[in-house]
Amino acid sequence: MDAIDRALLNAIQNKFPIAVYPYQSLGEAVGTTEEDAFERIRHLRQAGIIRRIGGVFDSRRLGYYSTLCAGKVPEEKISVLAKRLEGLPGVTHNYLRDHAYNVWFTLIARSHAVAERILQNIREETKLADIYTLPASRVFKINVNFDFDSTLEDIEQEESQNDSGDNVLLGAHKEELPPYELTNDEITLIRVIQGDLPDSATPFTVLAETLQWPVDKVISVANRLLEVKIIRRFGAVLRHQKAGFVANAMGVWQVDPEVTDKVGQIMARFKEVSHCYQRPTLPDWPYNLFTMIHGRSAKDCEDIMKSISLATGVKTYSMLFSVAELKKSSMQYFLEDEVN
Repeated sequence: MDAIDRALLNAIQNKFPIAVYPYQSLGEAVGTTEEDAFERIRHLRQAGIIRRIGGVFDSRRLGYYSTLCAGKVPEEKISVLAKRLEGLPGVTHNYLRDHAYNVWFTLIARSHAVAERILQNIREETKLADIYTLPASRVFKINVNFDFDSTLEDIEQEESQNDSGDNVLLGAHKEELPPYELTNDEITLIRVIQGDLPDSATPFTVLAETLQWPVDKVISVANRLLEVKIIRRFGAVLRHQKAGFVANAMGVWQVDPEVTDKVGQIMARFKEVSHCYQRPTLPDWPYNLFTMIHGRSAKDCEDIMKSISLATGVKTYSMLFSVAELKKSSMQYFLEDEVN
């Protein structure tokens, strides 16, 4: 990748232009032509660096329930559980990690009751009792945005400057908005923009033709979904390993409940932290703050964990590295069957 490729990836992760001619805007932003911007992004898609371009949605805002699940799974049962989870549309991510709690997966369902029923069925069918649900009680950060210009040294230096004193401005933790009452048009558009944007220089025109809508309506409804925070971001979802960020770790922290709010805010400031949540503990799992950390090597992840520990004063933590990615997909809202 050259400098223009990196600039385009930085630009489109959080904000792909919702416009009739999006590549014209992107070309102007990075100092190239519309045609060149389109061809470069097409190449990055074909190379597998860009997994998809589309909407990333707030499941709770859509009226769905989401949770992180942890399992203690004997080695001979891992493939059995993986096969069961592969067939569930509400399971979007499933990882094998280096810990006694070795299988971690996300579950999204139409309600809390449906999610509990699905989990109980999984336990019974696989004969695995040690599968637990750890829903987020606070969200401090969700921002899977990889910086292709900064080095780890740059980021550590910035964080040490930002987090070493008492003058730090810390944003409040992310407020969860109530479910939004969607119109039929909004649901119709969600069904198409949750997938991959058409490989066209005018992708929203292609969507308009598919829906038999005027293109202005597609753009208007999409922008409205952004404004009301149904869409967290409209942009590129990357395969971070192919983009050079080959290491990721779930950093978990044992934090005094009285200071979780302050500590969570500090953790969320780190650029390598893509997700930061407060979650419940278990009798043999004392960790209540979770951070997803991405780096170009395992050492990068270890270094950023040490930096977070220094910035927060939290000394009891663990790193759970991914041993295998068993499933990774995007949730398909308003399309899934309630498989249980």
